[in-house]
Amino acid sequence: MNGCAAQGSVVVGVGVTKTKRCGFNNKGCSSLQVAKRRVVKGLANMLRAHFEGTEGWTEWPDLPPVAQNKWLDKVAETLQWDELQGGKVANLHSISASEFSRALVGSLA
Repeated sequence: MNGCAAQGSVVVGVGVTKTKRCGFNNKGCSSLQVAKRRVVKGLANMLRAHFEGTEGWTEWPDLPPVAQNKWLDKVAETLQWDELQGGKVANLHSISASEFSRALVGSLA
């Protein structure tokens, strides 16, 4: 792996965990922040699809890229990550769906 990578899991119910991994390939992500953003965004999509289905939600492309990145960065900053391999890999601490949702909503302000 030449770039950066991150992964995280959210517990959505008894015995049900949603996991997102980004950058764990030969190329990796361009930065650790990009990898974290992709994990947060992927987990957010997985959770809302799991709990609400896919009808009637705001699509990511409907939000300007600057607003997306600002929000995702704020969410990533509120979560607890272990950074490994000299800051090239980040693992999100295990978190419940409600804790993850609070981080998403709390970062909107």
